Amino acid sequence: SNLRVFFSSADTYLLKKHPTMLYTKTSLVALALLCSHASAFAPQVPTPSTTSASFSPTALGVSMVSTFIDPTYDDSRDNSRSKKLSRPERKKMERSRKRSRKAGAYRLNSNHVSYLDKTSTLDNVMTAIKRAQNLHDANDIRVIGRFLLEGVDDSFAYGYKGSLLARLAVAALRLDEYELAQDAINMREARFASSMMPFESAAIIRGWNRADKMNEAFSRLEKELSVPSNLSDAAASKDIILHRAHSLGTIASRHFYEHDPTVALKACNMLSELAPLVRASGLTQEDLKLPWSHILDGSVECGPAFESIARDTMKAFGMEE
Repeated sequence: SNLRVFFSSADTYLLKKHPTMLYTKTSLVALALLCSHASAFAPQVPTPSTTSASFSPTALGVSMVSTFIDPTYDDSRDNSRSKKLSRPERKKMERSRKRSRKAGAYRLNSNHVSYLDKTSTLDNVMTAIKRAQNLHDANDIRVIGRFLLEGVDDSFAYGYKGSLLARLAVAALRLDEYELAQDAINMREARFASSMMPFESAAIIRGWNRADKMNEAFSRLEKELSVPSNLSDAAASKDIILHRAHSLGTIASRHFYEHDPTVALKACNMLSELAPLVRASGLTQEDLKLPWSHILDGSVECGPAFESIARDTMKAFGMEE
């Protein structure tokens, strides 16, 4: 009987105080059991026969329930919590949380690599650079540049930061971001000269060549792909000789076809000077794979004099017709 009174009074109290909250009989039974166990350690409640006329089980039930209700509880807070957010609101909240977690990160337009920070990997940065170059995203390439030039130290990517700077320079040249490319090249030369790879240098030279920045191209050729003067040292510089020859062949071919024979002539003369070192290093025509047919065809378009120079260069490499 008292238990029924307890349930009735508890329901009335809770619905009046907290109409937005849901209660079940199971939760109220648990509350009643908790109260009954706690009563063993509390002062005994007087029985109805010994209390004044004002005592009632209803009052007792209300007092027991109110003991377990936080008096500072705010109904409005529960109302806002119970309201279901729409999908756009949830997405906005999630984006806000991500931004707070990634404070200080370098934000990108890519969905695959959406930001860069100190926890990013070599693959993350390479993927971001490749995407920016392929999609001609100049904004992202500038963000990546700030990240590599200002956001991380030289130990980033386990010592491969120099390679990342070379890749950044090539991509920046593709997007006509010449100042960024030069900054990346300067840092790479100043801090990672001992680990610069010839194939990376050749890619940068080709980038300057495509941009028709020939002073920069030839300057980089002499700084990064300089060859020994003694034939006896040729074998030790085989990789450098190979990529120097590739770079000069590309320059000669491109500028003959663009009817700029002066630059092409300079490249052909430098190739002829390189021929003895090529032979001394043991490189073969299969190793070199120079674009002889393109060089010759382009020189024909520029006139007989330049065609003769192209043929002489081919003969220096043992390419007889």
